[in-house]
Amino acid sequence: MTNILVGLGFILVGVLVFVLGMRSNKKCTSKTVGRITGVREEENTDDEGYKYYSYSPEYEFEVNGQIYHGFGSKSYKHKKQIPIGGSIEVSYNPNDPREHYDKGGKKNTPILGIGLIIFGIILIFLTFV
Repeated sequence: MTNILVGLGFILVGVLVFVLGMRSNKKCTSKTVGRITGVREEENTDDEGYKYYSYSPEYEFEVNGQIYHGFGSKSYKHKKQIPIGGSIEVSYNPNDPREHYDKGGKKNTPILGIGLIIFGIILIFLTFV
């Protein structure tokens, strides 16, 4: 019974992630090229307590004379892999450019939703096998 409830939970969350991701992707129909302005550092800890760092680009882009800022969705193991001053493709909502993502960012959200749905179905299926 627990697997069924957990499976249904994964399916519900998967549908929500899929729908919200698709809605965001439909809104962000305009594209521009942003400029990488810096590096954001994140400290992470694995299961054994080992600390490691990941780095993602900070960027800015301009729409109608207004500057907007964001963080890249891809993380790197080394700061030197991020080309400060380099270009980054940004998709944004033309009605509200504060809603934006870089190439490979929110575009992958619907895929994550589908994965959660499939995982939930497998959990439920395994209950009856």
